[in-house]
Amino acid sequence: MILVLTLGFDEKFQYRALMRQGKSIEKVIIVGGFEEEKAKKALESLTDFLKTVNVPYETIEVDPRDFKNIVEKVGKLILTNAGKDFMVNLSGGMRLMILAVFSAFLLTGIEATVEIETEDLTKVYYFRVSDVTLPFLSLTKDHLTILKAIKDGYSSANVISKNTEIPLTTTWRRLNELRKEKLIDETNKLTTKGELLLKIYGS
Repeated sequence: MILVLTLGFDEKFQYRALMRQGKSIEKVIIVGGFEEEKAKKALESLTDFLKTVNVPYETIEVDPRDFKNIVEKVGKLILTNAGKDFMVNLSGGMRLMILAVFSAFLLTGIEATVEIETEDLTKVYYFRVSDVTLPFLSLTKDHLTILKAIKDGYSSANVISKNTEIPLTTTWRRLNELRKEKLIDETNKLTTKGELLLKIYGS
């Protein structure tokens, strides 16, 4: 797995991410602006640690205030590693840089697990990039009704059709569309993306 880290003046979040992921890390990519002395020290400390534990790394030096340049640099690098398993820790560095790194994954369509640790170190949250991308499908009332039925515990097309009064053939078609968009899984259970969209669009 390739671990992408955003780095600012403090490397504590990056150390914690490295400890959590351990031996599953194939390579680390560090994204940051390293002109300021505090940022240089954080980078030096982190790279010294990576050398000690024998983990290959690469740095992408960016201007943390140049959104487009960050998106371009990170986007090109992740495209050259397409097909690899990515994890992106977005817990360090300037907010603009964090948003740009995330945007690079959104724009390239490269899947990754995103890891964010709260500033008070009490929670680490994970989600997939695909969990927060819009479906190509235009969600209709039928789609939302079926998603709600699945949330309520119904999973078979027959039971969903009966409880929603949507014709069975339409129910099958909508289930296939929802599955294709990864809003439900193969067993007709809501995915994180399906849950989020239902919360936003559902009544």
